[in-house]
Amino acid sequence: MRRLLLSALLPLILAVPVASAEPVVEDLAWLSGQWLGEEGGRRMEEHYMRPAGGVIVGMSRTVRPDRAPEIEFIRIAPGTDGRLAYHAHPLGQAPASFTLVESAPGLAVFANPQHDFPQKITYRRTGDSLTAEIEGPGRDGTPKRIGWTWRLAGPAP
Repeated sequence: MRRLLLSALLPLILAVPVASAEPVVEDLAWLSGQWLGEEGGRRMEEHYMRPAGGVIVGMSRTVRPDRAPEIEFIRIAPGTDGRLAYHAHPLGQAPASFTLVESAPGLAVFANPQHDFPQKITYRRTGDSLTAEIEGPGRDGTPKRIGWTWRLAGPAP
C-alpha cells in the first residue's frame, strides 16, 4: 500500500516548483516610485521604474544652487555572473557594478569590494520613506559613509 501511495504521490511532489535561492528583479519592486528629498539647499530625486523584462531602470538627480546637477543612470539587472546587480552610470565617471549580497522585503544591499568608493550600497524602504547609504574607504583610507532619505512623491511609471 505504501509503495502504491508513494508511486502515486511522487510525480506530484516532483512537479511542485521550488523557490529560487537567488533573488530576482521582481523581489525589488518595492524600490519602484518617484522619491524626493531636500537637505542643505539641495534637491535630491530618485526615480525607479517597476520591474519589466528582468530589469529595473532608474535615475538619480541632485540639484544644488549655482552648480551643475549630478546625474546618475541606474540599471538593476542580472550581471555577467547571472546574479542581480546594481549597475551605476554616473555622468562624468566610469560605470560600476555592485552585486546584490543581501535582500529582504524593503532591504537591498549591493557590494563591490574592488571598487574605490563606494564599495557597498544599501537601500531600505520603510512605508513611504526610502533611505540609501554608501560606504567604503575614504581617500585617506578611513571608513566613509554617506546617506540620503527620500519621501515617496508618486508611483513608478
